[in-house]
Amino acid sequence: MNPEIPLKITDIKAFPTQVGNHSQFPVKVETDEGIYGWGEAGLANHERAVPGVIEYFKRFLIGTDPLDRGAHWQRIYRGRYFEGNLILTAGISAIDIAPYDTTGKAFGVPAYQLLGGKQRDYVPAFATVTAPNGPQLVEDCQMLVEKGWDAIRREFTAHAGRH
Repeated sequence: MNPEIPLKITDIKAFPTQVGNHSQFPVKVETDEGIYGWGEAGLANHERAVPGVIEYFKRFLIGTDPLDRGAHWQRIYRGRYFEGNLILTAGISAIDIAPYDTTGKAFGVPAYQLLGGKQRDYVPAFATVTAPNGPQLVEDCQMLVEKGWDAIRREFTAHAGRH
């Protein structure tokens, strides 16, 4: 990338995805130089509204430089009559994350270098089980342990019940 020629955002796309019992919303910010960045909107129970938020905000960002991350956040959060709410900030979050990825790619550095540097070498993760109490729950947990998981979270859902 030539730093003298700014990148321009050409499109912002939402990819609503169902992963097990959860919705994930990866968002891709594309540029005229073919460099793109990924962000994600995390929001439970109002997932279907996020693509609308992305569609709404992209009209304010198409044609702008993705490296102007702070200005974008100001434009889409403070530039609206009603600031914030759960659904708007989930969409803003996804749009806000993606330009860090784009900037890192444009300058050939990991995005974490733009955020104060590497903080750790390992991020612990957990698997989730939703089976109801009883043999299925035990079987699911055993299967996860066999696959190498050492932390398992139990999610209570309507079918799991609370005992």
